[in-house]
Amino acid sequence: MPALLPAAFLAATLIMPAAEGLPVFPTKATCEAGIRAMGIDAGQSVQQCISDETSAQKDIETQWAQYRPALRERCVQETQIDGNPSYVEVLECLRIGADKPPM
Repeated sequence: MPALLPAAFLAATLIMPAAEGLPVFPTKATCEAGIRAMGIDAGQSVQQCISDETSAQKDIETQWAQYRPALRERCVQETQIDGNPSYVEVLECLRIGADKPPM
């Protein structure tokens, strides 16, 4: 029976809901759409947006496991409502949902 424990553990780790991992968002397209919607000069603004999104993505990746699965799933779903998902929005949602001060 003890020999089965490692196999059971491995099987349990392989069965992971999709909400467990951070999805990949089309950062450049999201930034370009947001900049167009605001009517701002696209050049430098898009680059700043991409930089902000990349930074937020890295923060989320390092902190992802500390947030409750239900909160992670809710935050990812909420940012996709308008069709322009944002790592910055996910990070804000996670921090607020976890009672942490926003960025």
